[in-house]
Amino acid sequence: MNQPATSPRQRRLNAIRTRAAEASKNWGFAGEADGMRLLAGEDGKELIAIVPNAANFIDRELVLNAPQDLIWLLDLYQVVAANYRKALDEIERLRPGQEKPKDYAAECAMKCTEPAFKKYMQERHGLDRPLTDHRVVTKLRSILNIRSRAELNNDPAAAARWQNLRADFDAWRRR
Repeated sequence: MNQPATSPRQRRLNAIRTRAAEASKNWGFAGEADGMRLLAGEDGKELIAIVPNAANFIDRELVLNAPQDLIWLLDLYQVVAANYRKALDEIERLRPGQEKPKDYAAECAMKCTEPAFKKYMQERHGLDRPLTDHRVVTKLRSILNIRSRAELNNDPAAAARWQNLRADFDAWRRR
C-alpha cells in the first residue's frame, strides 16, 4: 500500500521535532554586563547565544524564551492533533446515513428501574428481595461480568451479553 507523499509542511514539522528532541534539555539565562546569555548543555552552562542589552526588550524575550516556547508548542500541538483525530473519528462514526450507535448503558439503566425487569431478575437470576434498583444493578453487573454499565457501550462482548439478556427478558415477558 502506497503512503501519500509527505507535504513540505509536514517535512518541516518533522525536522523541527527532530531538532527539538536532539537538542539540550537544560536551558537557562545569565545576565552579564554586555547582555543576556542563553545557556544550554548537560549542565545548563554552555553558552549558546549572547543577546546584547541594546536589543529591543521584546526581541530579547523572544530569543531567550524560544527553546522553552518551542518545546511547549510542540507538546501542545501533539494534544491538539490527537483531539482533532478523535473528533474526525467521531464525525466519521456519526456520519449522516449511518445508524447512530446504541446507548446500551442508558437502556440498561432504564430497564433496571422497571418493575417487570426486577421481577424477571428475581425469577430467572435469583435476585433476592427487596427488589431495589441497587440490587438489580449489582446482580446485573455480576451476570454480565462488567464493573460499570459504561462497558456496555465500549466493550462489544459486554454489549452482546446485554443484548442476549434483554432478548431473554423480552421472551420472558411475552409468556
